[in-house]
Amino acid sequence: MLKAKIICILLAIILILSSSIVSFATENNESTENSENVENNVVINTEALEELTQQREELDGKLEEANSKLEYVQGEMSSSLLEIQQLSDKIIEYENENEDLKNKLSTLETSIAETTQLLDDVTAEYTYRYELLKQRLVIVYEAGELTYLDLLLSSTTLSEFLSRYYAMREMAEYDNELINQVEEQKEIIENSKAKLENETAEVKILKAKAEQNEIVMQNTKTLYEGYVEKLSDEEKELNDEINEYKAEYARIQTAIHNIATNTGDFEIQYTGGEMIWPVATSGTTITSYYGTREYPLANSPAITDFHLGLDIAANSGSPIVSVLDGVVTYAGWLGSYGNCVMVYHGDGLTTLYGHGLKVLTQRGEEVKQGDLIMEVGSTGNSTGPHVHFEVRINGQTTDPLKILNMPQND
Repeated sequence: MLKAKIICILLAIILILSSSIVSFATENNESTENSENVENNVVINTEALEELTQQREELDGKLEEANSKLEYVQGEMSSSLLEIQQLSDKIIEYENENEDLKNKLSTLETSIAETTQLLDDVTAEYTYRYELLKQRLVIVYEAGELTYLDLLLSSTTLSEFLSRYYAMREMAEYDNELINQVEEQKEIIENSKAKLENETAEVKILKAKAEQNEIVMQNTKTLYEGYVEKLSDEEKELNDEINEYKAEYARIQTAIHNIATNTGDFEIQYTGGEMIWPVATSGTTITSYYGTREYPLANSPAITDFHLGLDIAANSGSPIVSVLDGVVTYAGWLGSYGNCVMVYHGDGLTTLYGHGLKVLTQRGEEVKQGDLIMEVGSTGNSTGPHVHFEVRINGQTTDPLKILNMPQND
């Protein structure tokens, strides 16, 4: 009996030891596999990092080269070149205005077509109901005045009286409703005619304005081309560089406008509240305000552009935060804006943060007011560490200082 117990105990110990050995072997294999996976990931991440570093170095090289060219441009621009750029800006202004007029004309023509169709439909319905109403009035007139006492006296039973009574009430309600419908449709017709008349007159004015703009723009282009012909080869090269910058700037603004307005994937509710300062550190300074300023490529008041936001200087690496709750609609490189983040806050309100050192969020991420989204840097077309901050409502910029809560300690 004792021997049997000893044998059972020994078997149990052997089973436990066997299980432990198998478990250790399994864990050891998993550890080895995990170690190999980590090493592989390190190799992959290292390769990706090296590739990204190389790309960034190339971009930095191009940026440095571009900045040196800009410094050269600032010092070498002649009065002729300045005059040419002023003409170029006027041409762009005329082109933008003509495009705006074209869009307005298209909108008006669509509205005129819709109003005309509505007028036709309502007029047809009005004519039908008006004829129907006249027929009803003739019938009522020919029937003479019918009172509830007449109904009571001519009815042989209570049931007959009630039936006649309800039929009379329904007929009266129908007549009243018909009169109201005719009046409503008459009002719609009058309003539609007035709207149609105003829009037709506005179309004539816009077409005349567009034709006038086109003539002035063509004359300006002729003058511009004449000036360009007189430039030296060196000045022509500088002129081309500035025009390329303008084209790139226009392309970026179109991209920003599209991002700010096409937010179908990010339909969120605007929660309101005051905007906090976008840089979460003390000692920040506004170095450029919203509005007209000297053109970034020419150190001369003769050429100006419209600054679309605020430039807030701060130490490199300072935290940039979302000014309100929202969702990130863009996070990455954006031409002259450098590293850029855009946050949609709902109801058409979007904020933009540019020239960051490092982006710390991603597209589609929900952020709360005060959440870190980027670090202050000097990427893109920048002369020093700062954040370029914009506020856009339905794609159009507005002065951030109108709605931004200034820091107390700056």
